[in-house]
Amino acid sequence: GEALAWIGHFPPGSLYGQLCQLLAMALGDRDPLATAGLLAESLNVTLRHQLLAIVHTRARKKRKTAAAAAGGNISDQLQDLSLDSKDSQDSQDSQSHLA
Repeated sequence: GEALAWIGHFPPGSLYGQLCQLLAMALGDRDPLATAGLLAESLNVTLRHQLLAIVHTRARKKRKTAAAAAGGNISDQLQDLSLDSKDSQDSQDSQSHLA
């Protein structure tokens, strides 16, 4: 019980889950409600950590895909750049004021 209290605030997934399972096995039939609670807590932590790992993997893949797409888009945008005649005229006018 004391070990669980020490790590209860920020549980490392595998350690916390195993500790809950060990405590549940130690309690056994003496306290079925506490045993069920510990097993449910163990399952909750395990599933939460698995879900976080899946979300992290998917987010990393999306960032890679977005970065690759953005790289292609930037080069396309640079190729599509052109000077409008109005912009070039404004540029020439501003340069003549400097001279």
